[in-house]
Amino acid sequence: VRNPKAIQTSIFKSNYILYEVYTDATNWLVNRRFSDFEWLRNSLMKFYPRFFCPPLPNKKLFSRRFEVDFVDKRMKFLNKFINNVLLNETFKAADVVVDFLSITDHNQFEAKIYEYNSINPSGYVEDLKTLTGTVKILEDFGNEQFYENISNYFKIQNTLYNRLNYNLKNFYYNLEAAGKNLEEIEKDFDTLHSLNERVMMKEEITKTFEELNIFFKNWRKILINQNNLFKLYIKDFFKYQRMESESYCELIKSRDVLKVKYTADKTKLDARKEKLWQLMDITKWEIIDDFNRVNRDLLMRDKTYAFTIMCTKETQALEGIHKQLGYANKMNMEELKK
Repeated sequence: VRNPKAIQTSIFKSNYILYEVYTDATNWLVNRRFSDFEWLRNSLMKFYPRFFCPPLPNKKLFSRRFEVDFVDKRMKFLNKFINNVLLNETFKAADVVVDFLSITDHNQFEAKIYEYNSINPSGYVEDLKTLTGTVKILEDFGNEQFYENISNYFKIQNTLYNRLNYNLKNFYYNLEAAGKNLEEIEKDFDTLHSLNERVMMKEEITKTFEELNIFFKNWRKILINQNNLFKLYIKDFFKYQRMESESYCELIKSRDVLKVKYTADKTKLDARKEKLWQLMDITKWEIIDDFNRVNRDLLMRDKTYAFTIMCTKETQALEGIHKQLGYANKMNMEELKK
């Protein structure tokens, strides 16, 4: 991601920054704005749920979004995002990624966005796109301790990252302020040197002012250089780490929401089936399967078997959620272990 350009639009539309996105392996070169990167991330999360998707910075509507420092920082963030996306073999083969990186015509790309946005996400685990064509699931047994441990880990880590980000940001601005103070000191000694030259002050005093001026000038250069390195390698690094950690938390949170839904729906459906079982009236059991494939004798004697047959639509829907939960368990385990 390189060569950001500010695009001036009409008074009725917002101005924006356009970035070049160059793919070295294929020699593709396209122009994309920040909202296109947001669309790519949302599309990957839509078509490939449960995969970890690298974070993007929050969108800035006003204020600093056209400042050189801010644009440079955002460009580095976008570059990190797209390179991390391509580390995932599934993402790398995804149509949305290929189109994002290769379609040069703006209107054609907009048409593709519209086309992808009109596609509904997979409603069933079996319909999910994978490189192998098979979807792995993991039964929801014995992994709650793992989720509890990993959730606690991220809670503690996020607390530390937030504190680090706050303190590192303050440290950076304090160093920046110190650099400006040194600049004022340097100017004052320069002025003193010039002043004492004019009034023919003793040579050793004039020389002292000159040496102090050079000393503070060099000190300021060192401080500015160190602060730039600090910002590049420490402050922005921890900011990205914090956002990456938050993205992992999104995975855990979405799985927990699914778990709560499955548990609530199962409890409700089991209670309903229990009432139907007590009535012992098959005509009210809402069985829509072919009766030729149902063992009616076993149906009246085996409660477990009956529970798998009665309320067919709701049972199938619950089974679909259960498969999604199993898929979430498996994917979360694999993604978090990475």
